[in-house]
Amino acid sequence: MNKTLIAAALAVVAVAPFAAKADESNQLDNFFVAGNLGQSNYRIGGVSDKNDVFQNVRFGWRWNGIVGAEIGYAYLGKVKNNFDFASVSAKPRVGQIGVTAKYNFYNNWYVTGHGGYLRSRTTGGVTVGDVSATAKSWNNGWYAGAGVGYDVTKNVSLALNYDNYHVKYGRAGASEEQVNANVAAYSASIEYRF
Repeated sequence: MNKTLIAAALAVVAVAPFAAKADESNQLDNFFVAGNLGQSNYRIGGVSDKNDVFQNVRFGWRWNGIVGAEIGYAYLGKVKNNFDFASVSAKPRVGQIGVTAKYNFYNNWYVTGHGGYLRSRTTGGVTVGDVSATAKSWNNGWYAGAGVGYDVTKNVSLALNYDNYHVKYGRAGASEEQVNANVAAYSASIEYRF
């Protein structure tokens, strides 16, 4: 938890000069809402699941149209592993808060990057025959991503993106072992700026 708080504090310190400059010039602009739809790819030890839907919605703003902050929610799909006698599954959902950046490099083309802290709620399940059991786990983690896109109009953009979510299930030091997973997400997005 301390590492997560340190990372969040460093993100705020990194963005603070841009916020101060934006306040001086009264240019706190570019509030945006973005939605992603794509596919998630779970990497948990020997388990790999590449057939799940990824959905993400983010709200935020960028000072001077370049650097800013965001808050969002992501559905990472459901990973499932079948054994001869049982099946196990996990379905994480995350709330996220972090920094975002957008840079136009040629005409209407741009690159983006974002990253920060996430809070995950993962529902884990085990099924043996006709008997099923589920449990929920709340944990801290991080996310980061990058994309390339095109400004269709002054307010609307389309992009292709790669994101990585580091999520956990269980508690370290508890009776069960904590499981760490990286969930890669490949998606198309649309962004609307106000």
